[in-house]
Amino acid sequence: MFYFLSKTLGVLINTAFMHGLLLAILFGLLILKRTRKFALGGLVFVTAASLLITVVPVGAMLSQTLETRFEKPDLDITEFVGAVTLAGSLDPYSYLKRGEMHVGASADRIFTMLSFANKFPEKPVLFTGGDGNLTERGFSEAAVLEEWLNDSALLTSNMYFEKASRNTHENAVKSMEMVYRDWPALAQKPWVLITSAHHMPRAVGAFRQAGWNVVPYPVDRFTRDTLHLASLNVSGGIKGLGRALREWVGLTAYYWTGRTDAWFPGPSAPGTEN
Repeated sequence: MFYFLSKTLGVLINTAFMHGLLLAILFGLLILKRTRKFALGGLVFVTAASLLITVVPVGAMLSQTLETRFEKPDLDITEFVGAVTLAGSLDPYSYLKRGEMHVGASADRIFTMLSFANKFPEKPVLFTGGDGNLTERGFSEAAVLEEWLNDSALLTSNMYFEKASRNTHENAVKSMEMVYRDWPALAQKPWVLITSAHHMPRAVGAFRQAGWNVVPYPVDRFTRDTLHLASLNVSGGIKGLGRALREWVGLTAYYWTGRTDAWFPGPSAPGTEN
């Protein structure tokens, strides 16, 4: 039930989709004389709101708070026994329709995993993630990536793939099951957690709740250190706000349902000293 509701809510907070849908409805109402005045008012409001969130970088401000929650650690002085990389980099449509592996906006996750696997050949490097779609469609991001890496002669012996999880909570739980099965002696030791910086707070909370001892390693940052008034890129402003809202709503939903250890997980786990 949680999985179904989370995916449904994800559609409702998709600002780009809802923006287009609202415009389509309002333009449709313009046709009817009885609702024309309401539609005109709605179009003025939507246009003004779109310009506001474009000029004032609301999405960037919300994202920056997420992305700066964790600093990237110095691995030369940090103890860890392995690494876990979260899926979310591949485009399912490209694979299902054309049989191609297309890497999207979160490519840094895969690049970082490849770097870890080659730099630390004695440590296991996990990639976790199947398909986040509501219905089964014969796609698993981990399986596709493993096949591509093998065909490209980039697959190393210390790479492992968890292919069934559908969201961050399942990433944590199913990967922990895999660790207890294959490396039980390493289960309670520190593992580097690799995911996009804006997603890291929710990922850290979910992994801690599942029993992991994680060392956050944020990558793929979207925002800059200093925020300015945004350029008049309406689609970019709407998309950025949607990306930030998705994480903040996700953090709240995970906390309310006991899937994360804090509403806004930080560098120190609850109950530990800073």
